Amino acid sequence: MDIKNTLLTGLQKFAKQHTLTTLGDRSSYLGASDIGYCPRKVILDRLHPAEHDLATLLRFQRGHMAEDIVANAMTAAGYVNFDRQVEAIASGTTPIRCHIDFVFNAPKLKAVLEVKSVSAIPDGPYSSWESQLYMQMGALKEQFPDYTIKGAVLAIDLGSGDIGFFNGYKPDENLYKGLKDRAASIWTDYQFMILGHPKNPPTDPSLLCGYCNNLTTCPRFAAKEVPDLEDFVTELRSLQEHGKVLDKKIEPMKANLLSIVNQAGHAIKVNNTILSKAVRSRQHTDTGRLSAFLADMGHTMQEFQESSSYSFLDIKTAKTTIPKTQKAA
Repeated sequence: MDIKNTLLTGLQKFAKQHTLTTLGDRSSYLGASDIGYCPRKVILDRLHPAEHDLATLLRFQRGHMAEDIVANAMTAAGYVNFDRQVEAIASGTTPIRCHIDFVFNAPKLKAVLEVKSVSAIPDGPYSSWESQLYMQMGALKEQFPDYTIKGAVLAIDLGSGDIGFFNGYKPDENLYKGLKDRAASIWTDYQFMILGHPKNPPTDPSLLCGYCNNLTTCPRFAAKEVPDLEDFVTELRSLQEHGKVLDKKIEPMKANLLSIVNQAGHAIKVNNTILSKAVRSRQHTDTGRLSAFLADMGHTMQEFQESSSYSFLDIKTAKTTIPKTQKAA
């Protein structure tokens, strides 16, 4: 059995069934999560849906698992007065249907909780998360005008077991109206393109562009220069520089503390931290002896060596050139 192919085809079928059961026909409306993302991606994904690869499908399942974990924990802790996958329909001519992960109910109060499964906890919520939450709270407020509505985002890293809780959100009429206007623009472009009319939907470059199936045809990436990513690259380079400075401080401090542990001859406790000497062993190949052995057998090391490649992000400072017309005479 080809286990990888079995997982791929099985999860593709499961994802389609799950979407149809819980969300219906996504091509017939905009969801709250759509409105905060790149309009071009939202439209083209509807017009030309692509089969998801295994990595993407596994991320989807990770999201479902995170929601189930929260539901199980809340139920066991006694918080049973909540509903899952609550649908709230926004008013207006644009079809907007919000599917809220959790709504916790109390007298005259409804608390929205959006759960996000992540590979690392961010310092703060992403703007797309906040847009989704404001859209959900606004639609729910329309449905329950006499209730107090509040919201929060819970980010869960299943790998590290860490969480990030971003709380204190309330409906904002201006933001809600702006999101509905944005949705109307996306929906209008989508309807025109369904009918075959040429349209160039707006683009919204972000760090999520690397997961977009339409990047190769995106006008923002048609040229080699992509100034829209300047803020992200600047932040990355700044973090790298800070990391180098921190490493210069961290390594000597670790060496000094190890010397103290060595002198003490035992582990020491500093408040809630335990410092101890860890010893690990590793094996390595004695290439000299191996080369001599192979030579006796009529072989060389090169006969048994294979090359492999790997990818990484190479970052360099671009060289600036002065046009000939600007060179000094």
